[in-house]
Amino acid sequence: MSEEKNKKSWGISLMADAIAGYIAGAAVAPIISAVDRGLAENASGKAKLLPSFMNSMKSMVTRPVGFLKSPQFFWIWLVYGSTYFAANSCQTYCDRKKKDVAIPKLFSTFIVNTTTCIAKDQAFAKLFGTKAAAAVPMQSYAIWLTRDILSMGVFFTLPPIAGREIAKYTGSEKSGYYTAQFACPLVFQTFLTPIHLLGYDAYNNPNNTISQRIAFLKQDYWKNVGMRCVRQAPPWSIGTIANVELRSYFTKMLTGSKP
Repeated sequence: MSEEKNKKSWGISLMADAIAGYIAGAAVAPIISAVDRGLAENASGKAKLLPSFMNSMKSMVTRPVGFLKSPQFFWIWLVYGSTYFAANSCQTYCDRKKKDVAIPKLFSTFIVNTTTCIAKDQAFAKLFGTKAAAAVPMQSYAIWLTRDILSMGVFFTLPPIAGREIAKYTGSEKSGYYTAQFACPLVFQTFLTPIHLLGYDAYNNPNNTISQRIAFLKQDYWKNVGMRCVRQAPPWSIGTIANVELRSYFTKMLTGSKP
C-alpha cells in the first residue's frame, strides 16, 4: 500500500472510530447525566437524590432540545464519547502495528477518561452545589484521581481476566467476557461510590472532620450505591458493547472491511 493510500486508510478508520465513539457516548449520556446531577445535588444538600433524578428525566421528555444543549448533557457526552474514541483509535493503531492492545488501551482510556471526568466533576460541583462557585480543592482532585485509577482497572483490566474464568461455566469466551463486563462495574460500586462522593464532600464541606466525612458517607449509602449502579451499567457494559458493534459497522461501511 502506498504512503498516500495508507494515510487515507488511517484517516477513514479513525473517522469510523470517532463516529462510533461519539454516537455511543450520546446514547448513554442522558441517563448518566441525570444520575450525576442527582448525586451532586444530594451531596451538596441542594436537592434529594431521587427528586433531582426525576426532574432531569422530566426535562429530557418535556424539553429535549434544551436538555441536549445543556452543560449537564454536554459534559457527560464529552467524557464517554472521548473515552470510547480513545479505546477505538488505540485498537486501530495496535491492530495495524500488530501490537498487544491491553496495556495501551488501559493507559489511553485512563488518561482521557480521567482528565475529562475530573473536568466534568469540577463543573458539576460548581453548577449544582449550594455555595458560590469556588476553586475545587486539590483534595477533591486527588480523591477523584484515585477513583478513576481504580475504576479503569475494574472496567478495562479485570473483565477479560474474570471473563476467562466465567467462560468455564458459560461455555463461551464471549459470553464470559460480556458477563464480567456487565457485573464488575456494578459489584465494585460498593467501594467506588464512597470515593466518588468523598470528592464532593471535600468541595462542599472542606473543614469537615474525618468522623463527619464518615457520617456523610454512611448517609443514604445503599441508595447512592444503587443509583451509581444505575449510572455505571450504561457506559461500562451496554455502552462498551454498543461502541464495539458501532465501530465494526462504520468501519465496514467506510472501508469495506471489518476492523
